[in-house]
Amino acid sequence: MTHVLLPAAVALFGLSTAFYLAALWSSRPALLRIGHAVLGLTLLVAAGAVFALVGDALEGTYTQVGLVVSALVLGAVYLVLTRRYPVAGLGSFVSALATLLVLFAFLGGQAAPSPTPTVLDGLLRVHIVLAFVGVTAFGFSTSVSVVYLMQARLLKQKSNVELRRRLPPLDVLDRLALKGIVLGFPFYTVSILLGSAYAIRTDHLRASYVLAIVSWAIYGVVLQARLTAGWRGQRAAVLTTAGLLVVLGAVAQYSFGVG
Repeated sequence: MTHVLLPAAVALFGLSTAFYLAALWSSRPALLRIGHAVLGLTLLVAAGAVFALVGDALEGTYTQVGLVVSALVLGAVYLVLTRRYPVAGLGSFVSALATLLVLFAFLGGQAAPSPTPTVLDGLLRVHIVLAFVGVTAFGFSTSVSVVYLMQARLLKQKSNVELRRRLPPLDVLDRLALKGIVLGFPFYTVSILLGSAYAIRTDHLRASYVLAIVSWAIYGVVLQARLTAGWRGQRAAVLTTAGLLVVLGAVAQYSFGVG
């Protein structure tokens, strides 16, 4: 079942991204409504993929499930936020990131979990779950940060008034980006600690763990600077984006078993 649902989810997330991009550059509101409808359908397909992965232990890994759930939550949070905040312009960035996460799940290697779970297996599961909570929150913050940088550039150049009008205001984007980091950082911190404990117990330090620690340090700097030094705007947005690039590097290495 997963060999059908995962590529379908990738294709549908990509299709929603296309509609959201078209809605950004067009004055036709129907494109945005179609994007929302396609994204809603995509979330149903992604949920089906999650159930299929969980239900067939031989067909999925915890990492694959985490990737698809992260993409699903990103899309769902975006749709919910559109009812409260003027953030419709975020759609293409959120759905593009979700497409990438599900693509990792689809292309990543498959391996069956241990038939007789041990304490270390349980530690690894909790580590993966908490890591993807952090990745989801950081992914949302980064989508918001990319839009912030785009909006700031348009305002500075005083260009493309119609596109600027469709993107959220800078103050809304800045608040949402901070909330995502504040939410994700504690989960990611505990995940890093559990991952380090697992690596020490198994005497197996993966390159992906090193990248995860680097990304944790980046987000720690962003959070500290924002809360104590008053960082706002472009500097925080650039560093937030850099942090997710490192996170995605770690996820890719772990998903494809190369580090």
